[in-house]
Amino acid sequence: MNKNKVFDWSSIPSQHCNRSIRSSQTASIVAIMIAIKPGAVSAVATAEPVADLTAFIKPFTPDALANGFATLIGALIGAMLAYLLQRQFQKSIDYKNAHMAAHRLMFALLQQINTIVLIQRDYIFEHLSNPARFISIPATPLYDTSKNVLQLPELTFLLDTCEGRSILYEFYIAQENYIEALNQWNLRSTLHLERVQPALAASTIPNGATVFADAIQDALGTHTFGSIVNSTDNCIHSLKRAFEMLAKIKLKARGYVVRRFKTNDFTDFDFPDTYGLSELRDSTR
Repeated sequence: MNKNKVFDWSSIPSQHCNRSIRSSQTASIVAIMIAIKPGAVSAVATAEPVADLTAFIKPFTPDALANGFATLIGALIGAMLAYLLQRQFQKSIDYKNAHMAAHRLMFALLQQINTIVLIQRDYIFEHLSNPARFISIPATPLYDTSKNVLQLPELTFLLDTCEGRSILYEFYIAQENYIEALNQWNLRSTLHLERVQPALAASTIPNGATVFADAIQDALGTHTFGSIVNSTDNCIHSLKRAFEMLAKIKLKARGYVVRRFKTNDFTDFDFPDTYGLSELRDSTR
């Protein structure tokens, strides 16, 4: 074979030439990859996260942060002001409700005391010295014991202070005595109307005549006679006791509400003549 023979590349098929070129390119890439240092590979790998972090914090400029904090603080202050205004508004409503309840308390005391005084004046007072008052005191229509009576939910403003709770307790005791006095009066009226009057009408005792207790007892019967006597005495004593307790708590309650609400516009009333309900007042007339 002749070593000096010159090859004609043009005579080689093109597919063989392309394969040789691709082989040389692959070898060059491998050589380049081998030549790159490991540290350079790490730098290339971390370049992308650093770029992401930079892109993330880029919008947070000083102006943007200032605007954000201003918005946050403004929202916080707005919420606090709304809370304070709502709380102040609720306090105002509670004050008005308590003020109205105080007026209702004084009005209820006025009505309860006035009811007792009217019963005493109209039906009892002129018969107090009559030995036969158990008959001479007339029967009346039944009184509504639930009228002018207050319940605890209407007087919750008294629970705020120790003095108020004491007044609430005394008021309820006095009110229970008022209800009991009306119950006693209603029982006596029923007994007088349904049993005493029919028995007297059926007896031989003339109307308006002066008779002895024995004759009345014979006409009424022992049981009815004893019942009407005891019921009449119970009415007189229970009305007097209720009046004294209501008059006492009225002074305490009004003094308390005047001091608490700093106004003197609450109902004030007095009964110079109690028609025997208060011996001390009647003795100083």
